[in-house]
Amino acid sequence: MKRLLARRKRHGWSWAELSRRSRLPEWKLHWWRRRLAEKRPGARRSVRTFLPVQVVDSPEGNSSPLEVVTACGVRIQVPVEFNPDHLRRVLKALEPPAC
Repeated sequence: MKRLLARRKRHGWSWAELSRRSRLPEWKLHWWRRRLAEKRPGARRSVRTFLPVQVVDSPEGNSSPLEVVTACGVRIQVPVEFNPDHLRRVLKALEPPAC
């Protein structure tokens, strides 16, 4: 598919022309173009990735709040007693492109 899309670019064909020559529907060609663009180095990925965390000691007998830093840099301090569903909704609301 990469070669086919490269031919389109090299020859200056329209999407309709490429569709006619390849006998593939235009929507499928556009889908492949987007799919291959996601694979480029540095392209934004929609899959979740693990991020580094820093674990620090807390003073004995002192329950300190949890601090969460999202991928886009938003810092959230979570109290010791918290509602996990509420935190989940807040984190979901902060997912890209919101941040």
